[in-house]
Amino acid sequence: MNTRRLVVSSGVLAAVVAGALLLRPARTLHRGPEMGPPARIPPAARAVIATKMGRHAQQLNTLLMSVLVLDDDGVARIAGEIFDEPQLARPTAEDELNGLLPARFFELQDALRAQAREVVAVAARHDRARLPDSFAQLTKTCVACHALYLDGDR
Repeated sequence: MNTRRLVVSSGVLAAVVAGALLLRPARTLHRGPEMGPPARIPPAARAVIATKMGRHAQQLNTLLMSVLVLDDDGVARIAGEIFDEPQLARPTAEDELNGLLPARFFELQDALRAQAREVVAVAARHDRARLPDSFAQLTKTCVACHALYLDGDR
């Protein structure tokens, strides 16, 4: 009788553990909608830009979460990564990819870098009154750049 009870209870416990593992919530954020590709930029150039922007999207999601939970160290680290991100060089005469991007893109790229530096400084000072505004300025630059990418220089 005790052996049968042990086998049955072990089976029930195994089923509960397996169900809990299968039904556990995902630890990732839902990425949401993707931007459509602009027809004026060739697919090869879009692929290069997409690689850089994919990494940037991950950084921005992590930065948002760090700002929301008031993790000053995390905010400073992620904003510092955005600041340190390699920039696309302004176009030269032979430069096909960067020549496809409007001059305003490079201005926004510089602004993003400056705003990332500001977010790092605000987080380092633990200035939680200023943190939402500095993060908002950084995000406004992202939105302006996305509009420029999709719509061009209108």
